Amino acid sequence: MDNLEYQINRLKVFLNNSSLKKALGLYIIIAILLCGASYFATYLFCEGWKNVIMSGEGVKNYTVIYKDTQGYTVNTEELPKKINDILRLLDQAEAFSVFFYASIAIVMVSHMYYKNKLKEPLDILKKEMEAVSRDDLSMDCRYLSGDEMGDICEAFNQMRLQLIDNRRNTWKLVNDQRELNAAFAHDIRTPLTVMKGYTQILRKFQSGGQISEEKLMETLTLIENQVDRLEQFANTMKEINTFEELELVRRQTTGGKLISEIKELLSVMAGAIPKVDFIMEADHEESEMVLDSRVVLEVAENLMGNALRYAKEKIQIQLQLENGKLYLYVKDDGKGFDKKALSNAKTPYFTTEKGHYGLGLTICRLLCEKHGGMLEITNGIHGGGIVCASFFVM
Repeated sequence: MDNLEYQINRLKVFLNNSSLKKALGLYIIIAILLCGASYFATYLFCEGWKNVIMSGEGVKNYTVIYKDTQGYTVNTEELPKKINDILRLLDQAEAFSVFFYASIAIVMVSHMYYKNKLKEPLDILKKEMEAVSRDDLSMDCRYLSGDEMGDICEAFNQMRLQLIDNRRNTWKLVNDQRELNAAFAHDIRTPLTVMKGYTQILRKFQSGGQISEEKLMETLTLIENQVDRLEQFANTMKEINTFEELELVRRQTTGGKLISEIKELLSVMAGAIPKVDFIMEADHEESEMVLDSRVVLEVAENLMGNALRYAKEKIQIQLQLENGKLYLYVKDDGKGFDKKALSNAKTPYFTTEKGHYGLGLTICRLLCEKHGGMLEITNGIHGGGIVCASFFVM
């Protein structure tokens, strides 16, 4: 008995993991076998009763009483009418049983196939669609099966996860934009306050002639400086939005060509600040890669420019190609990042220096993410800051 249950369970598992087409074929074959077995049993049953009835009437071997071109049949002309009616009824039952069992087989195959192969995954998909229509993406709709319905449920589940990621990214963009707007509003408050104060001073003293022409020009110059500062804020805000909407133009190039372009940048910067030595380490010069060189060079220029502000004597630049990603490391021998900078350096308008708007690393982060990579900052073991920019280049 245990072995029978084990074999039945194995059959159920096999049918569950079979494709819809194969499972339907197996169900039909099983139904045909059962239908044939049932018809054979009915045939034996009817023939047995015929033997019993004929024996009761004294017919010992009725199958050879009468022979025609169609085979051996029973000569029932001399039998009572009641017996003849029973024999005809058994013949009709025997013939009708074929259609009866076939009908039952069709109904049973349809029911079992729907119940075992379609019902559960369809219920799962229906509930998932109802949940999505309610804006609820928390329901897992995976269906553990090796057939096409399992694949469809898995595809729906992947779509659900992608919707969650898209929603998360949308909220992230909204929050980033909100933070950017808040930072922008905060930083323009200072020049507006200064301009308002100088305007009040001019209005108060100029009407009475209590301010000299020299002081007047000095005040106007200060106001003009604050206007320039506001223009710079507006331009940097526009620049960040431009990076968000930037469309990449990927072209095939080699590591050697990219290295030479970065070295050109280095030569210009080294000439501007001769006290700092640039050390370039790179390999994979012959490697093929697909990238937007504008983006990579923009990030490299920003990172090297930041490093120049903090470096004492040298800046190390290293390029690595690994697992389809290009890694650009820029390390300086300065004081490194403090705890607050490590947490906030990539956020807009964060800066520890006067005269800088704190947008360099934010722009680098946006460009790296646009190119399928990311931006990471840390401190070296022996001091100094390290910034790693990665780009997907395959």
